[in-house]
Amino acid sequence: MAIYRKNCNFVSLKRTRSYFHYHIMAKRKKQNSYSKKAFYIIIALIALFIIGFEAYRMVSSYIIKRASDKQWPQHDLTSGQYSGSYDGIDISHHQGRIHWDELGEVKRLKFVFVKATEGANIQDPWYESNISYARKHQIPVGSYHFLSKAPAALQFENFRAVYDEDKQDLLPVVDVEDDGTKGMSKEEIQLSLKTFCKLCKTYYGHSPIIYCSESYFKDYLSPEFDGYYLWIASYNHEPVLPGEPHYDIWQFSRHGRVPGVWNWVDLNRFADGRTLDDIRIKE
Repeated sequence: MAIYRKNCNFVSLKRTRSYFHYHIMAKRKKQNSYSKKAFYIIIALIALFIIGFEAYRMVSSYIIKRASDKQWPQHDLTSGQYSGSYDGIDISHHQGRIHWDELGEVKRLKFVFVKATEGANIQDPWYESNISYARKHQIPVGSYHFLSKAPAALQFENFRAVYDEDKQDLLPVVDVEDDGTKGMSKEEIQLSLKTFCKLCKTYYGHSPIIYCSESYFKDYLSPEFDGYYLWIASYNHEPVLPGEPHYDIWQFSRHGRVPGVWNWVDLNRFADGRTLDDIRIKE
């Protein structure tokens, strides 16, 4: 009986070990299955990201290449009467080739802002040409940077690489919009913008003008940026900002027709009491 009991215990122990071994192996197989699935999902996501990035790069390359074409646009893409009641325009590669001899004859044109950079590595292909021709035709000119989600310090270095102080008449501008900051929190946007503005003040001795829409200022920048020169876009009514600040420049149209510019252009005017001297770089 003792031997039988001993054998039974041995068999029972063996069965128990087999049971645990089976379940441990099953668990490991299940974990391995999950690991493989997670691995394949990660690979698929990376592949989708690469494909999406390459598609974006190809489209962007095409757009910039077309905009870099010194003959584009080959005919006037606008129509109707020329716009009136504006003080200045802002231009970039979106306008393409500009006929500066015509634009230089527009008596009401008080200023031109030219896109210099975007994000941490994009430089507008028409920037140098537009700055040079504006100065050649004695049109007061300034430069702007389009803020993105990239680190602000890297964005400023991109701007600084092309920005020549000796060729500027007007304060620099930082353009902050939903298109550039989508997905960022209010705190992240403010930190990025403050960093860019502080670097600008450190290097050039003056803070930039801030460009944004009326709603963007209300949602993300008020009241922390009340003290800056404000260039506000509002296409249906004159901008009304919360609290104390008042806009300095109003972008009232993005569908302007101006002599010498063969594509639609943004139109801007000064607020009451503001003049060109307010945004000139002080000696």
